[in-house]
Amino acid sequence: MSISYKIVNTLSELNSDWDAFLPQHHHLLIKNLGIVEHAQLNNLQYRYVYAYKNNTLIGIAYFQLFNFNYTHINFKQENCLKSKFVQFILPKKLPLLICGNLFRINQQGFYFANVKNNDLIFEAIDAIKKSFLKKPCGILLKDCIAPITESLLKKFKFNFFSSDVTMEFTNNNWQGFDDYLKALTKKYRKRAVKILDHFSPITIRELDADEIIANQKNIDLLYWNVVNKQTIKLGTINTTYFYNLKTILKDKFEFHALYLDDKMVGFYTYIFYEKQMETHYIGLDYAVNHTHNTYFGLLFLGAKKMIEKGFTTLELGRTAKEAKANIGAAPKQIYNYISIKNRVANLALQLILKRFNTEENNKEINRNPFK
Repeated sequence: MSISYKIVNTLSELNSDWDAFLPQHHHLLIKNLGIVEHAQLNNLQYRYVYAYKNNTLIGIAYFQLFNFNYTHINFKQENCLKSKFVQFILPKKLPLLICGNLFRINQQGFYFANVKNNDLIFEAIDAIKKSFLKKPCGILLKDCIAPITESLLKKFKFNFFSSDVTMEFTNNNWQGFDDYLKALTKKYRKRAVKILDHFSPITIRELDADEIIANQKNIDLLYWNVVNKQTIKLGTINTTYFYNLKTILKDKFEFHALYLDDKMVGFYTYIFYEKQMETHYIGLDYAVNHTHNTYFGLLFLGAKKMIEKGFTTLELGRTAKEAKANIGAAPKQIYNYISIKNRVANLALQLILKRFNTEENNKEINRNPFK
């Protein structure tokens, strides 16, 4: 079988074969990939790959190269010994190659017309590494639709990123939000009512694309409030990214701003699919969050939106798992695979993952707040 690969560096270099090859509404369509590239996000490069068999297009793949460094790790005590050690051993730039999209969940970075050819993604990765002057220290195969066999992982020296789960909330055929509240145990229902009462003085307004840009200063501030509390800042977005989402996805994307006494104190975003919806990025004023339970209020708003629109599931993301378990969400395994070639980078990664697992995955997330 004669397989060849064509690699381009920007969306503008892609030809009409790319979109024509993909199914309708696929997340790898050029317009969808442009949401990220046209936002001009920091520390990112891109690669787009065509795979051919005997000159016939059989697959495509999308890659992001992220330059990871010490500043992307959030140690609460910056002068602690572990922080200094990681800073000392971590290279100034650690290129991480991602097959997929850092900023979206459940979007596999490759598509082959025949799923039997999916194994060729590893050959595509080997081909694309040669397109960089400095080879990536690590490679992440992100959000695979199905698990990859142990034999294939061993052959190409990849490891299953088993600690990565997202929280997913499932609609139990509720006819309205009140039905959901009634399904909770007395303890959790009382808690929900109290949170919603604290949240009630806050008003909500949906913003269109132009209004998103007009509120850029407030949106950036609220977004970075949240980012600066994350354990690992593996890629960050900007207001232009939200503008692009609204422009491209139109009614499939919603941006809601929260106001208290006419001041923007938070925001939340939704992306809608055929049967599922996703809570995307949020922003918070943590002083208001403390007095008005903003974050928990947003979780209940997401549940309410899912029920009202009749979606089957609500994707809630990777962070704050304990809080999401309290409203009835459950962990869902994500199939990510990673290969680290650099020994120093691998040591740093193990320290980072240990920290992340301690703060996030060891919390109690298998709760059942329902009767």
